[in-house]
Amino acid sequence: MSIDYRTARARWAAIMMTPLVLLLSVATPEVSLADTAEEGRGPSVRLAEALEESPVYVDPSYVGALPEGLAQQVEDRITASGVPLRVVAVPMIEGGDWNGDPSLMVSAVHDRSDADEAHYLVLDGRTLSGYDFETGGERTSRAFYGSEAASLELGRDVPAAERLERAVEVTLSDDPEDIYDAAREQQESAPFDWMYSFGPGMYTLFMALPWVLAALSLLGLGFGLYRWRGPRPVPALAQHAAFDNANRARRAELARRAGEEVVELGERLSRTVPTSGDGASEALHRALDAHAAARKVYDRLPDNPALEEVAGVLVLLDMAEDHLDRAIRPLGRQRSTPLRSHCYANPLHGTVTKPTKWREFGGRDVIKVPLCAPCAKAVRERQRPTVLSSRYQGRDVPYYEVPASESVWAATGFGSLSDDLVERILRGERSGRR
Repeated sequence: MSIDYRTARARWAAIMMTPLVLLLSVATPEVSLADTAEEGRGPSVRLAEALEESPVYVDPSYVGALPEGLAQQVEDRITASGVPLRVVAVPMIEGGDWNGDPSLMVSAVHDRSDADEAHYLVLDGRTLSGYDFETGGERTSRAFYGSEAASLELGRDVPAAERLERAVEVTLSDDPEDIYDAAREQQESAPFDWMYSFGPGMYTLFMALPWVLAALSLLGLGFGLYRWRGPRPVPALAQHAAFDNANRARRAELARRAGEEVVELGERLSRTVPTSGDGASEALHRALDAHAAARKVYDRLPDNPALEEVAGVLVLLDMAEDHLDRAIRPLGRQRSTPLRSHCYANPLHGTVTKPTKWREFGGRDVIKVPLCAPCAKAVRERQRPTVLSSRYQGRDVPYYEVPASESVWAATGFGSLSDDLVERILRGERSGRR
């Protein structure tokens, strides 16, 4: 007789596993039937049971949005009226319970309740809606008329508590449909009916005002046509020439002053002996570098230099002066002398500045830069300060609007945004010129 060894092994494994299964069933704690039943109850069942206990249900997330005691007042009013009204305030989230549709929620809850007739007011955070389940031939649609009348009377922008309280009041009234019709008629009244309340004189003025405006518009159009067809005035070229001459003279004066200061500061640096200490030697070295950068930019100025390049020379000379002052101070006071900061909007405004927050016009970006007192006042009043202009692509723009790759002054804010202005110029990065 042949023996199926696989069948025999399977039977033997089953016999050996039986005690282990019994042991695990004893060691595992039982899951109560009550817990299982609780998990099986859906949100519709739980909400229906809650409404059986109280006609008002407010989700915990809405407790803070409704005034304290409003739910109890509404419940007392419903109980005293005898109307089967249910008020539900729950959030409707698309993709969540009832797929964010209050009509689905009301239908599911009513199907699981014992009542045949009921009216539901649902506040889902965005809208207030009413649903009615009625038997018999007469249909009152209390909840529908109550929600719509409250929205028409108060508008949809008033707080949810006021709309809900008014909707309950209309729903429990003797004739909600009549209140709804009155609210709708008031809403659909003629847009100019309010003018009658001012009397016949004001009403006549409002009626004649469009004709007066039309006549003034025609008069203005005729005057503009006359000016357009008239002789053209001669441009005031002399005035523009005067401004150009003034700007040119100012640049020439600043360039002359910058040249004198480059020579004078170079002579002082050649005679300077730093005080003792590594800090003094470092300060003198940085003063020499700043002076070298200033001379490099100045030597490459054309006959008619740009104003921002002349301003750059003066800024670099001020940096050299500050480091030179540190180099000759006593050992204990070398670090106590702060380096001056030029006005970010226009370094020619001087170094009496204070860090100020500047928000860009039409945006949200904010930078903190040193500004002089007039420029800081203009920034606080949301006005553009008197900035240093630069010629870029054929037009005058604030120097800081030039791309950083094309202007070392815009990239560093003349040293107010970064402290590597001297190093950039000595490395030959545009050499202070675009």
